[in-house]
Amino acid sequence: MKKGRQDIVMFPGWKKKLESDGLEALKEKRYEDAILHINQLEQYDAASNEILTGKIICYIELSQYDDAIRLCRKLMKEDDDNYYKYLHIYLTILFQTSQYNEIVDLLDEIFENEEMPHTYRQQFWQLYDLSKKFYQEQAETNTQDEIGQFLSSLETGNFQEQWRLLSLLRKRTVTPYVNDLIPFFSDLNLNPVIKTGLLQWFWEQKVDRNIEVEKFGELKIVNPIHMKDVMDDTFAQQTIYYLRDVEQNDPTLYEFAKQILFRFLYVQYPFTPDESEIPNIAEAVLSLALDYLQMDTQYDMLQSHNQSREQWKEEMKELERKYFSQIE
Repeated sequence: MKKGRQDIVMFPGWKKKLESDGLEALKEKRYEDAILHINQLEQYDAASNEILTGKIICYIELSQYDDAIRLCRKLMKEDDDNYYKYLHIYLTILFQTSQYNEIVDLLDEIFENEEMPHTYRQQFWQLYDLSKKFYQEQAETNTQDEIGQFLSSLETGNFQEQWRLLSLLRKRTVTPYVNDLIPFFSDLNLNPVIKTGLLQWFWEQKVDRNIEVEKFGELKIVNPIHMKDVMDDTFAQQTIYYLRDVEQNDPTLYEFAKQILFRFLYVQYPFTPDESEIPNIAEAVLSLALDYLQMDTQYDMLQSHNQSREQWKEEMKELERKYFSQIE
């Protein structure tokens, strides 16, 4: 059977020469040459951890940071005695490449679970504090850039761009931008779906302001802190209750009907139809769900002709086509 190179013992003289040539190339800043010599040692499983540390340095000097990180991780797993030395190099690479959040997350875990040597503790704490500071500054800068893009897109951008930026920003605080965003709730040209997303962002962040919202030619003054989420609203809950028999008979159909109801109410939020229309809307939601699923299941509530139900059903279909086709 043919032996692999790792099964062949390297002559001591050759090994010593490759190590010497590799270290000499490193000292002379011939980093690519140094890597070639070290690679030869690795092929025969003859590269010491000291030599591999030199290879990490070469990668860093050549800005090959991904390779340096991979090798650091490998040595951290294999060389317990020098774990903190490699961890220090690893953290330094992350800091050099502005991966501040990675540093904070990693050191949070290490500080909580590990007893580290005093030699490294102070250095790691300094690195941790700096990384936390720079990460917060980085996040603030990114938010400023994104909110600027978002405000611009609300005036001139397309729906997809508005929705993408809003999805990113909803993870951040809205407080500094409330005054900038409020006028868009009454903008006749802004898509109602975007207005709902903005309202939900305000609601999630507990914004306590009276806001005038325009949708479909109607105006309403709301305060997000007093609002409920779309499906927690009284109208939604009463409509769902009207479909309780469907839930017992066919849970899949029931969930599909709830999705249709959610989309219908989401587009109109914070407006809702009159509560007297709940039976008709429940029937329309169920009928549309049966159509979408191509099911012939019979329900008593759908047996007689209901003009209001059919009108609501057509409105739901139109809203889904007009707005949610853009999200998809």
